[in-house]
Amino acid sequence: MKNIFKIASLLAAAVMLFACGENNNSGNEGVGAKDFYLVADKDVIQANGADASTLTVYLDGKDITSEAVIYNDKNEELALVDGKFTATANGEYKFWATYGTYSTFDKKLDDNGLVTVKAISVAVPEVVADPAASKTSFVHRTFLTQYTGTGCGYCPYMIKILKGLMADNTIPDKAVLAAVHSYSNSDPAYISAPKVNNYPYLHVNLTQGFSHSSGSAALYSLINDDLKSGAKAGISVNPKLYDDGTLVIRVSVKAAVEGDYRVGAWLLEDDIYGQQADNDNVGDSSYNTHENCVRLIDSRYDGEWAGKPLGTIKAGKTAEKTFVMNVKKAWKKENLHLAVVVSAADGSKYTVCNAVDVPIDEPTPFEYK
Repeated sequence: MKNIFKIASLLAAAVMLFACGENNNSGNEGVGAKDFYLVADKDVIQANGADASTLTVYLDGKDITSEAVIYNDKNEELALVDGKFTATANGEYKFWATYGTYSTFDKKLDDNGLVTVKAISVAVPEVVADPAASKTSFVHRTFLTQYTGTGCGYCPYMIKILKGLMADNTIPDKAVLAAVHSYSNSDPAYISAPKVNNYPYLHVNLTQGFSHSSGSAALYSLINDDLKSGAKAGISVNPKLYDDGTLVIRVSVKAAVEGDYRVGAWLLEDDIYGQQADNDNVGDSSYNTHENCVRLIDSRYDGEWAGKPLGTIKAGKTAEKTFVMNVKKAWKKENLHLAVVVSAADGSKYTVCNAVDVPIDEPTPFEYK
């Protein structure tokens, strides 16, 4: 399935928004159609003048690209041959479209609803071949987000629970752990966001909170309850780390259940040493070596960390997303790995419905039961 960015509709008359200090796109908003949207079939291309992303405009499911007008973020009309966009310089290129009074530009959406194509100097990996195209029964894992820090004196209580959990032979294949060291910037694994009000803390599938005071049995129960429902989607990952530190991650999501999905990538590093504060002497010297530390996150959209939009995926079908990260030289490549999470719409929020933890140097296909 193409990387579709659908623009939610307004069936009423146009509402034109003007504000002092707005960028020069103010006034571009028009009437929303029931289903009017712009599609980029590739969100990342190689900046070689040949690799192309095809931009297509749809109205109620009909391709109207030849009748629509496509603009860049400078409001310049583009003359694209067969809708194909190429680039010779690295960068992010943004687009929106109009057809009569309809416009995909929408200030209520992230980045005003513009579709972004990123051009990079290196090649984009291929999607991993599906080993069982007719299957939709996937291995299912719960995603755990640990909020911690070396300067947090009560964090060893949570560390103890998670160490036991991940060492349990019945659990590692059931859970993916990402440790967010956002407590203090003196932490060698510090990352500025996301943060929580109280440390230590844990999020289960980015939506349900867990406190260490509840005990390990309660966490086991949460995980087992989550896994009973089965995986709504599966994930394949093909990452490529280049010598200049560019990490390109090609992800495919395959739906077992039709739904609205998002996907995100978290770069993790193991074996980071940092003296762990321990107010109550809960741990030992092993608590000074930190695993699954989050280095980079490309998963934030519309104020949530649940991933970037993929749109609606029908059961048995796939959607793709490509992530690009810049890996610092100070990070030990041999200790890096990726957590990739897929989230499904759940009422007014998105909840992680599956996760994988994969190497940065080899392809990982869909995992079937």
